[in-house]
Amino acid sequence: MLVLRRRAGEAIVLGGDIEIEVMEISRTRVKLGVRAPRDVSVTRKEVVALAAENRKASDLLPNRGPQGVGELLRLLRNNPGEKSKTLAHAADK
Repeated sequence: MLVLRRRAGEAIVLGGDIEIEVMEISRTRVKLGVRAPRDVSVTRKEVVALAAENRKASDLLPNRGPQGVGELLRLLRNNPGEKSKTLAHAADK
């Protein structure tokens, strides 16, 4: 991993056409601006993880039919804070 130090207003360029600029720095956060071609997807990491969790949950339905729907509903009701671990385990079955 390359680690760079930047100040507000400074930027880095990736691949010649993607620019990441430090817009603002506070005590606990850094605000970044991303300029990229329209065909380049820019997504927050937690959104990617959530999409993977949703795919695992949707895989329960066709593989297990009505039983999968019941299992999915039970998992969502019983473990609202532990969904990702439980769904990953259930999808592996």
